[in-house]
Amino acid sequence: MKQPHSVLRVVVWSTVAALGFAACAGSEGGSPGQAGTGGPGQAGTTGSAGTSAAGTTGSAGTSAAAGTTGAAGTSAAAGTTGSAGTSAAAGTTGTAGTSAAGGTTGTAGAVGTAGNGGRGGRGGTGTAGSGAAGAGGTGTGGTGSGTPGMSAGCGKAPGIASGMYNNGMHISITAANMQRRYILNVPTNYENSKPYKLIIAYHELNGNDDEMYRNQYYHLLPLSNNSAIFVAPNGQQGGASCTQASGCGWPNPSNSDLALADAVVAQIEQNFCVDTNRIFATGWSYGGSMSYKTACERPLGGVANGFVRAIAVYSGSQLSGNCTPSKPVGYYASHGTGDSVLGYSQGVGLFRNFATANGCTYVAPPSSVNGNHVCNTLMGCMTGYPTQFCAFNGDHTPDPRDGGASSWEYQTVWTYFSQF
Repeated sequence: MKQPHSVLRVVVWSTVAALGFAACAGSEGGSPGQAGTGGPGQAGTTGSAGTSAAGTTGSAGTSAAAGTTGAAGTSAAAGTTGSAGTSAAAGTTGTAGTSAAGGTTGTAGAVGTAGNGGRGGRGGTGTAGSGAAGAGGTGTGGTGSGTPGMSAGCGKAPGIASGMYNNGMHISITAANMQRRYILNVPTNYENSKPYKLIIAYHELNGNDDEMYRNQYYHLLPLSNNSAIFVAPNGQQGGASCTQASGCGWPNPSNSDLALADAVVAQIEQNFCVDTNRIFATGWSYGGSMSYKTACERPLGGVANGFVRAIAVYSGSQLSGNCTPSKPVGYYASHGTGDSVLGYSQGVGLFRNFATANGCTYVAPPSSVNGNHVCNTLMGCMTGYPTQFCAFNGDHTPDPRDGGASSWEYQTVWTYFSQF
């Protein structure tokens, strides 16, 4: 029997009430170190030596005296700051991870929330020097807000026809030698120079991409106010892409569903301007399981092809292949203490796994809830990796309510994602 879908709410041991949700079916994710300032050398004082330590940098990415010229020497090539005054490792971000080599100086190649220069992106533009256009790389480390990563689709017209999105059309894609599909929504006022969040919405068992489109991606689309791109991949059944909702899920044999996520993210990044430091996943039940698996296997900054900044899991478990996270990812979860499909302890277990990966001081969620839902935000987590759990008195649903007509989950989740 179909069950309502929903999304999450971020409150520190508090109660929240939010907007309503159409019923869904089912059975059942530190501020980066300062990017090297590396301003151009000061035109070099003239002297007798003719050499300069042009563009030499200080420790941890800040250029020593911002590329001052060598002692008593003419500034070679009129005070050129070696390689346009690039800082160490071309914009190394202090101790908080390196930005892409070749990044422009100053704020060039500044990291996003995950402390890297944007996975394959172009990085930020510098405030001094030209550098190599701030080409983004796969730097690791830092956290915090930082500069948005810029995907390859920034600054160019989309290669996906406008008639293929914002209307529920299926977009075909090949992943793991299987023909798959997804549905896409792009801001109605989309600008190719502006990087947008990307949110992946995974459906539950006996759901599909069509359902995600109808319920507006767990009702986050209207809350986003044209600030995010949404995709709803379609699951599989019996080793083939689902053609109907019944039996459709995320068994992920040989990581074939993870390959679908990789392919969809890559295609959207190539065709649209995506903030590569703010890619999220969310889902209920089987979809929550796939969100967890994606974050565990593809953490932003944790692996070369990682992209997940944070996730929101509703009533999840490990159904898409076991994985114990070793790299941090922002994590939000909700689970009913009376869940009769995927027990409460299963959701708590996933939460604890990411609490460990995120360096938090773990406190177990309450075993029972009387009255309104209770949200717990753990303390001691790595900066930039909030880890939260909302317990509610209820069964297996993404649409928990505190006795009112509407669920508190949607606004909670959007508030959680909005902090990145």
